[in-house]
Amino acid sequence: MELSWVQCFLLGLVFTYVRAATRNIDMGYYCTHPGNRVDISDSDTGELFLDPYHASEDCSVTLVAAVGKRIFLQFTDISIRGISGHRDCTDELFVKGGSYGGGIRPDSSWERVCGISHPDFDAHNRHVTLKFKSYLHGYGHIRIRYTVYHSAHYDGCDGYTCLGRDMCIDDSLMCDGVDHCGDNSDEEHYSVGGCGVLHHRQWLKKIGIIAGCVGGVLLLIVVTYICYRRKRSPATTTSDVPMATVAQTTNRGPPQGTGGGSYSPPPSYDEVVKSSPPGNAVV
Repeated sequence: MELSWVQCFLLGLVFTYVRAATRNIDMGYYCTHPGNRVDISDSDTGELFLDPYHASEDCSVTLVAAVGKRIFLQFTDISIRGISGHRDCTDELFVKGGSYGGGIRPDSSWERVCGISHPDFDAHNRHVTLKFKSYLHGYGHIRIRYTVYHSAHYDGCDGYTCLGRDMCIDDSLMCDGVDHCGDNSDEEHYSVGGCGVLHHRQWLKKIGIIAGCVGGVLLLIVVTYICYRRKRSPATTTSDVPMATVAQTTNRGPPQGTGGGSYSPPPSYDEVVKSSPPGNAVV
């Protein structure tokens, strides 16, 4: 029974303190290795980084979310300049929603990112491709946060709907100290009551989980006790044919023959002697 209590307690901790699934991606790996598709279907958020990047980098990465999901990018910390002292960007980072191979050259349909800041980018797609190229004197760093979401308008939302965007994010991303919506509504305006509302509901959820664990263990104890008692009880045998009572046996009389005739008792000694022929003595 002690093992059941321990297992239930650990299971309760897992569900109570669940956090968002994250995956961080080193973009520099894809500068030297073939293949550029990264499956992020099992994550809710993460960071794509190239810190620092060096001269003559040439990288292409495509993030792939689960079917029905979309990807939202925030350029949290970037420094893309190029040659020291130049205000214009000689190094280049391009972003576009969709999946594109490494050999495709970005055109005007791609969004160009440079400098030390850039507006958020909503891919509206389960794929988003980033292409980066630095030149001989390139230097700098790139840190981009991605958030996986789905459309609250078309698919409904069982998590949190951002106030300024049609984004439904996982409720584990709310009030975690990170702005995933782009307008900080998931940190400040949850249910128009701030994060205090969420914290209150999280405590209620924890209490419910603990109560469920305790109830489950008590039920297990009761079932085990009942099974134990039934196993210890003596077995009783029953017969389909009732036993005859003593009185019924006494009053039943001599058994009847199978042929249906009456029963005749054997002759007495005197009858045998009288019926014997003369000369034959009966011993």
